[in-house]
Amino acid sequence: MERQRVRVVNWLESALTTSSVSQKSSSQHSLSGELLLTDTLVAASNQASPRRDILGRWILILLLCWLSGIMVVVALMSQTIRQDVLTELERESDQIADELGRQLQQYEGIASAVADLRTLRETLRNPTVEQVTTLNRFLERTNVSLGSNSLFVLDPEGNAIGSSNHNDKDSFVGHDFSFRPYFTQAILGEPGKYYAVGVVSGWRGYYFSAPIFSSGEVLGVVVIKILLEPVFQRLRDEGAEYLIVGYDGVVFASSQPDWALNSLQALPESRRQAIRGSRRYGNSSITPVGDNSELDVMSSEQIYLSLEGIGHAYLVGRSLVPQGGWHVLSVSPVSVVFKRTLHFCVYFSLAFGVLMLIGLYWRKHLEVERHVIEMNHELERRVTGLTAELRESNTELQQLVAHYQRAQTELEATQDQLVQAAKLAVLGEMSAGINHELNQPLLALQTYAENSLKLSQRERHDMVAENLGEIVQIVQSMHIIVSRLKVFARRTPPEPRAMRVSEVLDGAMAIMTPLLHRKRIDIQVFPGESGLTILCEPVQVQQVLINLITNAADALSDHEAGLIRVEVCASEDEVSIAVRDNGPGIAPEIQGKIFEPFFTTKARGLGIGLALSRRIIETLSGTLKVDDGVDGGTAFILTLPRLGEAGVSND
Repeated sequence: MERQRVRVVNWLESALTTSSVSQKSSSQHSLSGELLLTDTLVAASNQASPRRDILGRWILILLLCWLSGIMVVVALMSQTIRQDVLTELERESDQIADELGRQLQQYEGIASAVADLRTLRETLRNPTVEQVTTLNRFLERTNVSLGSNSLFVLDPEGNAIGSSNHNDKDSFVGHDFSFRPYFTQAILGEPGKYYAVGVVSGWRGYYFSAPIFSSGEVLGVVVIKILLEPVFQRLRDEGAEYLIVGYDGVVFASSQPDWALNSLQALPESRRQAIRGSRRYGNSSITPVGDNSELDVMSSEQIYLSLEGIGHAYLVGRSLVPQGGWHVLSVSPVSVVFKRTLHFCVYFSLAFGVLMLIGLYWRKHLEVERHVIEMNHELERRVTGLTAELRESNTELQQLVAHYQRAQTELEATQDQLVQAAKLAVLGEMSAGINHELNQPLLALQTYAENSLKLSQRERHDMVAENLGEIVQIVQSMHIIVSRLKVFARRTPPEPRAMRVSEVLDGAMAIMTPLLHRKRIDIQVFPGESGLTILCEPVQVQQVLINLITNAADALSDHEAGLIRVEVCASEDEVSIAVRDNGPGIAPEIQGKIFEPFFTTKARGLGIGLALSRRIIETLSGTLKVDDGVDGGTAFILTLPRLGEAGVSND
């Protein structure tokens, strides 16, 4: 579609351009353009319509696949999840039943052991006040040791004559428990077990009883009551949903208060009356907690329970507590299955969407790859056409590089020649001073030689020896002067090395001092702190200093009290050498030009000295700049990197 649009736009541009040539040609192109535009739009429309149809079919197919997948997930996963939930509930009910069984098993046989104690028999034979008091204290201590809720003794009529809670407000002493099955079982000579809600305390508990024998006769009954409420509370804290159901279908304990002490389904009135008459569940009305009339609540996988007046369906897992005669029912709302199934549907939808996006991305990737291949082919055709031009340009570039390298070599050679010429020019300017420096020693040599001849004729050999010593010293000083000039004028490749600033200054001063004396110009040197070291080529730096001092001397040629100051100062990273004069100074408008090649204010100068000096300093990673003097005149300041004591730059 985009290609068709571009083609039409290109055609319109060409048509408009051509129409400016002649009116007749324009009308013909307009007619053909209209036909081409119409054909193009029709073709694009025909091409887009099938694409929309194909896209619609693909969307419909994907929706059908998604719906089919959702149905499969719901059909398969709902049953699987339901079975998993039932398995979890069975495991949870087993754990609760095991814990309740362990709690009850701890007290099995303890009542029989307590019944054998002599204190109980003696009190039942002779129940005096003193004996009863002793019995109550004994029962109180024993109850604490056992960790039970209460421990009490009944006489043959079922009346409590002693109890561990004798001092409590709800003491069992004096109450009649003859209606309890644990009494009727034990008074017949058999141990008894029973669970019920206490008629005095109102607490749910489990009772263990045993007969108290004396010479084969049953004197009374001892009863131990334990509370299971801590176990029930811990299960509630852990989030367990459970019901503890007795053989009579009544819920003895539950995680929900609404379910406890009620029945799972409606009970016949006669059965309800019998349960009320047993007083097992206190004064509870025993109403059904759900509509389970058509279900076998002790075997069905699903029951109905009401919570806050609303009925809900629950899945059930069951276990038996043989010690207590209970069924443990672990329950979970059926809605959990629906929620988990919904989660799987969401996961399936996300996975389906991701796969669909991956498919679309892969399809787009293939289209882009195909487009890239086409572009590569086009690029290859263009590259093939440009190869010849690139080769020609490469050849020209190689020629330019070779020409540049030759020019660079010639430039370096020219620069070396200019440096050497500048040295010789300086020596030429200093020739008069050098001539004076050498003439005086030569005259002294002549005088000492003539005197030595005369003294030799007079055989004054001691005086001759002294004159020869003076001659040797004069020759040595002349050798030093000539050596310094020879080193300065020698053409040697630059080799930067660590040099003390004082040594560089001494070499330059040795060469310049005769010239300055001849011109009657004073020079003052301030070497700064001792031991300053820089990385340089000493001859080149001396050449720069000589050039700067020579320029200062030329500026002071018409000055009556000419003064040149060479000042050294150092920072942590740099060493600066300033050459200052008290001459007329440099005009501000030409300060920016004095470092340009062939710019000079001297009548006989070439204008290359300062340009070469700056070039030399910059090759040594330094700077050279000009500034106005403090009290007039000019100051040239060169700066070089400072080296530490180990010969390493501090920068």
